Order: sequence, then structure tokens, then C-alpha cells
Amino acid sequence: MPSPVQSAHEIMVPFFDAESAGALVHVNWQQNLSQRKADYYALTADNITTGEQVPFFIAAEYYKSSMKANPNHIANVGELVAGEGYKLKVDDRLQYGQKNAQGELRFVVYHDKERKPYQHRFIETAVGSATAGKAAEMAKAFGVGAAGDQIMGQLKCFVGDYLHTF
Repeated sequence: MPSPVQSAHEIMVPFFDAESAGALVHVNWQQNLSQRKADYYALTADNITTGEQVPFFIAAEYYKSSMKANPNHIANVGELVAGEGYKLKVDDRLQYGQKNAQGELRFVVYHDKERKPYQHRFIETAVGSATAGKAAEMAKAFGVGAAGDQIMGQLKCFVGDYLHTF
């Protein structure tokens, strides 16, 4: 089992490229008795500290090139590494979801922390909305096989649990 990303680790988030930015996922949830939704990019980031990869969700407004004026944009909070992307230290700006207390299937989320979606909203949306070529890659990132019942079995591990802050 890969070691889960931890606070103080450094991760490399790739540059935004509309063609290879990863799957744009639409996350829906209910908060304060109203329906909410937001767009995220589902990426694979490199954990520089461990040499492993980690599923990484970033709010579209923090990633798209056209949004660089946003003070929370990855270009404004990460360290630019030429030819690579943005190096980002894992701290309380980031949140995470995981399968269990041991950190299995941990993924990282960078967004407005006022948003309160359950962890499973990211998993089910990312796996379910991935294009045919990306579906297997996304399912593999979360440790699930190709069968729908396996995906649903994994999702049950996340139901009802909010994201955690590093």
C-alpha cells in the first residue's frame, strides 16, 4: 500500500493544459439546506516527498489559466517549477478524503474550505464522469476494479464523511 500524503509533504501539481488537464468533474452536494455544485479538475499529482502519485482535485477557479487573478489560484500559492508545474506544500489550505483511518486511498482537494461536500462526492463523480480512456485510470487511482459493484462497494467506505483538513 502506498504511504498516504501527509502534512508538510510537497506535491507537484502539473501546469494547466486544456487538452490534458484531467477530467473536469461536477461535484454536487447539499449544504445549509440548499443544493450546491462546483467544478473540479481530477488530476494525478506527484508526491515529491515519497516519490509516489496521489489523486488530486482542484477547484476549476483555482486552476484554469483564465482565472490567474484569483488570489487562491495555484499560480499564486504554489512555487513555479519550470517545465514541471507548481510545487505545493501540504498544509491547512488543503483537505483530504480517504477510505479509512490508516489513510488508504487518500486523495487531496484544493478548494474553498467553506464548501462542505462529503468525500464520496469526489470519488463517485470522478469515476462516473471520466471519459472512456480516463475511466480505468481514475478507477485505478482509487483502487477499484472495472466492475460497477466494486466501485459501489468502495464508495460505501466514504459515505457520510466530510473532507478532513491537513
